[in-house]
Amino acid sequence: MIKNIVLAIDGSDPGKHAQDVAIDMASRYEANLTLVHVLTHDHPPSELSHMAEVEDMLESHKPEVRGKENTYKAIARFLGSENDEKEAKVIVLIGEQLLKKASKTASQAGVANVTTEIRSGDYANCILEVAKKADADIIVMGRRGLSKLKGFVTGSVSHKVSQRAECSVLTVR
Repeated sequence: MIKNIVLAIDGSDPGKHAQDVAIDMASRYEANLTLVHVLTHDHPPSELSHMAEVEDMLESHKPEVRGKENTYKAIARFLGSENDEKEAKVIVLIGEQLLKKASKTASQAGVANVTTEIRSGDYANCILEVAKKADADIIVMGRRGLSKLKGFVTGSVSHKVSQRAECSVLTVR
């Protein structure tokens, strides 16, 4: 029986399909659904940076990342620009919005217990940590995320998760 589902969300098309599958499963099995987003290590699109600046989202934003006192600086280091936290703020905003939207969709579909986690760090490790914490019976994720080339060089996140998970992993195209 499936009681706890972890859904990894990254905003990609396969990730959106995985979201549909996980929400359907959680609804059918009356399972707990934990949504996890791992903050990207790449630069955000310039359109999103501009929108966040125009909407004055950057100045008033406080990160919701739990247990991370200096989230913006940590992400800026990933981007290679420690002194410029603007892109890091955009990355956090994008992650939070992805989780809010997915959480709302799950609730509207009848999923009673939805929790969210936003993390910073290695993608696979973060997903696995959340799955362990949630006592997941299954992890649902997209087969291929937003990065097209990196997976060929270092191995895809879905492959790493499926190899190391202590529960079932469903990868969705």
